[in-house]
Amino acid sequence: MKLGHELIIEQLTELGYEAISYPDHPQYPGGFVALKFKVPVGRFRGQEIEVAVNAPQFPAIPPSGPYIKPHLLPIQGGNTLPFDGIHARLVPTPDFQYWSRPYQDWVGTDQHIRTYISFLKALLDFE
Repeated sequence: MKLGHELIIEQLTELGYEAISYPDHPQYPGGFVALKFKVPVGRFRGQEIEVAVNAPQFPAIPPSGPYIKPHLLPIQGGNTLPFDGIHARLVPTPDFQYWSRPYQDWVGTDQHIRTYISFLKALLDFE
């Protein structure tokens, strides 16, 4: 049975996305898996971005993040949405920013990457 990034790559491929792999990092086992994503709604509608996730225990534990390239929002700590909790990261590469936006109630879903992609669409739907 496939788990972690291997399963994410398989599910992304089944959905028609090209999966991009970033190498292992000491703090992030298994590296990252990314997809190119055209923002469908909101302030960044029409912009193509790359979204990377680290999820070595997927599907039991959802991806953290997401990591987004290019930077869409200013780097800010804190936790007032939608603009706080945006952090600079050197991984997967320095041109990503980390959005501290955990998926709530993951266990109540089908735990498929398409569900996480729906979460991304909702996350980016702000003006």
